Amino acid sequence: MVDLRSGKSTTPYTKAQEEQVAAVLKERKEKKAKKLIKQAKKLALLEEQGAKKKKLQEEMEKLQREEEEKLKGVEEEEVEEEVEVEVPLVRTVTRERGETSGRKKEDPWMERKIPELVANLSLGEDEEAMLYVSRAEQEAIIQELEAEEDPLKRQTIEEDKKLEWKLR
Repeated sequence: MVDLRSGKSTTPYTKAQEEQVAAVLKERKEKKAKKLIKQAKKLALLEEQGAKKKKLQEEMEKLQREEEEKLKGVEEEEVEEEVEVEVPLVRTVTRERGETSGRKKEDPWMERKIPELVANLSLGEDEEAMLYVSRAEQEAIIQELEAEEDPLKRQTIEEDKKLEWKLR
């Protein structure tokens, strides 16, 4: 036992305790070293990523500048072509006597068909096929379908008739 100036006494470590403490301290130092190594690696990776991002941004800016230059070149060519193409137009007026607008009278068949064709543009294939079937035939099929009680047969008949009308 060793007495200290403060009046307290301590006992020195045994050899086994000193070795144990030395092992714990060595382990702590190794952990700290590993931690520092990991941090250094992370820092290096982050710096590398930052450098790659910067390089990519520079490349993107370079590409954008090149694209803008190409567009400017194309626009300048278009302007040059427009300047070259500008030729004054000469209007020739040829009217027959008695016509006021130069528009000829349209065929009455065309006058009837145009609104019908425009209306048909929005119709589907089934509706379009129905336009070519007479009303009497359509009503006869509808009555036949209403008379049929079995829904499967009714659907089959309806599909057969629609297909037949489409194939006309």
